[in-house]
Amino acid sequence: MHNLTLLHGGTVRRGAYGHIKTGGRVYIEPGTSFQSLHVTGDTICVDIHGGSIKVDGSLQLPTGVLKVGTLSGHGRILGRGTIRAAKLDFQGLLRTEGDIYVKQSFTFQGLMQGQQRVVARSIDILGVAEASTMIASHIRIRNMHPKVVPLEHIRWMVRASKVRAITCQRAEIHKCICRILHTCRADLREGSFVHEAVCLATMTTDKSSAAILITGAPKRLHVAGH
Repeated sequence: MHNLTLLHGGTVRRGAYGHIKTGGRVYIEPGTSFQSLHVTGDTICVDIHGGSIKVDGSLQLPTGVLKVGTLSGHGRILGRGTIRAAKLDFQGLLRTEGDIYVKQSFTFQGLMQGQQRVVARSIDILGVAEASTMIASHIRIRNMHPKVVPLEHIRWMVRASKVRAITCQRAEIHKCICRILHTCRADLREGSFVHEAVCLATMTTDKSSAAILITGAPKRLHVAGH
């Protein structure tokens, strides 16, 4: 098992590697495995697996499944592929059309779009999420304050998150529109809107948030806020 560095583009041939570092435009052949991968340019891969990936650039997943222990860094992750990880901690743009499965924590800051299903033990998003389904024990979605958003991103970073269905034990959602929410405890803030909520314990809202159809007979709590 050897290390490989491609700083000016190229192809990573199928095989088993220790550490891989990529720069420029790099294609990684399907079936490649690695202990660690550091992406500093634009890397394209299909059906690879390994220990850890750190992104400081762009990672493209046109199709297939990415299997990794930890996925971290900042930049862009794009494509139609599925992501399977033990832990994910990423900042930037996450625009993927496949599913995301994380065994432990899913922590994200930025804009995520297109996901069919996001499943993790916990989901913590600071920014804007636009996905079909999210499933976790604890889900927290918060929007960034406009004062901390770069000017080039302010147009999309201040809009509401949209998640069609959320299933969890505890939901804390700020500035989020949701079609169906299944939870034990819900906390809706900053203009959140739920069409249908099945809530078993408590439903907390501020004056700018609402759930239209509520079942499960939760205790209703109202707090000061927007």
